[in-house]
Amino acid sequence: MFGHLSRNPWQSMSGMVLSLSVIAGLSAPATATATEPADTVFRNGVVYTVNAKDELAEAVAVRGGKIVAVGTSASMEDWIGDGTQVIDLGGKVLMPGLIDGHMHPLGGGAQLTSCNLNYQPLSVDQILAVISQCLKDEADAPADRWLEVRGWYRQAMTPPGADLSAEILDRLPTERPVIVVATDFHSMAASSKAMKQAGITADTPDPAGGKIDRKADGALSGIFLDAAMWQVSGAAPPLPAEVQAKENLENAAAASALVNSQGVTTIFDAAASEDSVVAFDTLRQQGKLTVRGEFAPVISAEETAKPTETINRIKALSAKYSMPRDSVEPFISVRTAKVFMDGVIQAPAQTGALRQPYLHNTGSETHPHWTPSDSSGKLYVSEEQLAGVIKELAAADFNMHLHTDGDHAVHIALNAIEQAKKAGVSLENIRLALAHNELVEAADYARFPALNALPILSFQWGKPAPDTLDSVQDYIGEERFRYLETSGKFKQAGARIAFGSDWPIDPLNEWFAMKVAVTRTNTPDVADKYKGRLGDDPGLDIKTAIRAFTINAAYSLRLENVTGSIEVGKVADLIVIDRNLLTIPGEEIADTKVLLTVLGGKQVYGTGDIKLN
Repeated sequence: MFGHLSRNPWQSMSGMVLSLSVIAGLSAPATATATEPADTVFRNGVVYTVNAKDELAEAVAVRGGKIVAVGTSASMEDWIGDGTQVIDLGGKVLMPGLIDGHMHPLGGGAQLTSCNLNYQPLSVDQILAVISQCLKDEADAPADRWLEVRGWYRQAMTPPGADLSAEILDRLPTERPVIVVATDFHSMAASSKAMKQAGITADTPDPAGGKIDRKADGALSGIFLDAAMWQVSGAAPPLPAEVQAKENLENAAAASALVNSQGVTTIFDAAASEDSVVAFDTLRQQGKLTVRGEFAPVISAEETAKPTETINRIKALSAKYSMPRDSVEPFISVRTAKVFMDGVIQAPAQTGALRQPYLHNTGSETHPHWTPSDSSGKLYVSEEQLAGVIKELAAADFNMHLHTDGDHAVHIALNAIEQAKKAGVSLENIRLALAHNELVEAADYARFPALNALPILSFQWGKPAPDTLDSVQDYIGEERFRYLETSGKFKQAGARIAFGSDWPIDPLNEWFAMKVAVTRTNTPDVADKYKGRLGDDPGLDIKTAIRAFTINAAYSLRLENVTGSIEVGKVADLIVIDRNLLTIPGEEIADTKVLLTVLGGKQVYGTGDIKLN
């Protein structure tokens, strides 16, 4: 959903059916391979390998940042030398580090450190109060320094139907231009000063891939959607280069620390500016990088018409920053390109491209009558243009990552992949990922596995909430509502499902997202209208959900031979958690605590319960 604004113990073994012969079969006998002692041995735990058979083990040995043995605790004896640190897991769970297959880390870091409405359902007056306090906190800021406010939960404003506008933002006691970015990063409100400085007038045409919202009389409302947002935000005077670089570095460090605390060891920046790549690469050069990072520059709607030139730009970025991706050390890599096919399906934006029109209420609030409107959203890139981009990416050996929110965007993206294959384009080695898929036509689920197209899903959206019920359900009708925020239907079709949080669209909470994947329920404390399951989708079993956060997400980045499972030869990207996900009730998954995060054999986060030397 994102467009970048900134320039810028599972339980103890007792009671579990687990054959020791199965455990021992996971690796060669220690006496046959332990030519040198391991640096670290984890034993007496529940090791969920996430290998092809989803096998369990008891112990893992690590040497030189890589996994050298997986098996029983007894099989580890030959790996233990004088310098080996032996960690008794005491029945706790060891599993692969999580891989977040779609996020926006620099923007997430900025949200942690900036003026923030914090995803709360607020009224106009409450929003103005928060922003006014931010202005007081920055009383020394110059008048030409724009205030960028984040975390605006537009669909949950109170009372229902409330919205921001330029007129409302103009009430703020400031001469500074103000922009307020919605949590979906597809809507933005701007003050009149911001619009004036950006040169936006009532006569400014809508850009390709975006919309400037207007009142009934044609005047500007102050709301900007998708690409139109950048027409405004791009007019903000740049910070001095050294100041911007310092802020970016701080935001990258803040993002890294937060993801590590949740057990994430690899991230995918799904709309990466060069600023983002530079910030994380600077952390690497300083010896402070604590994640593996894949970064995807955006190919704009206009650029899809000239894909060769655009791919050359991305190849230059890759040549400048990419490192070997099988390194034990954390790496930076640019081997993927991003294309936005549409916007979002939630009202009031409704820029997501649908196969059939959105519905609108032609009755009253008390006696609604929902009928087809004259809008089906907007497709930003044609099937032919996308097929051309796929051809160029495949020739350059780059992955493709698409934003596909509405069912029409999903359908056209699948058509383009099919078209490229029929034209003889070899797609065997690259990864073709479709992110979000908030609404999918029933017949298109089976096309994902047939085309080896990968659905990247933000599981936390698959619950009753303002952005599924209030702003979508009535606007698509009950039949289409069955196909909203699905994951189980993808599994039934045989698709390889991967997870991406889309942070900072939502607060980063990997374990809550995993819980929603299984239960399709919200938090226990929500209002009555948001209790229960969302729709008729069956959701996922826990093993499938775990694979989406690990080996499948690794596959989506072409890292399945490097990380994503606990197998001999892979890098030691590992986490220890406090409960057995396989045996606890689904609702308790959200309460999971990460006790230790290990990247390439080195601790990058810990609570003190377990500690590496």
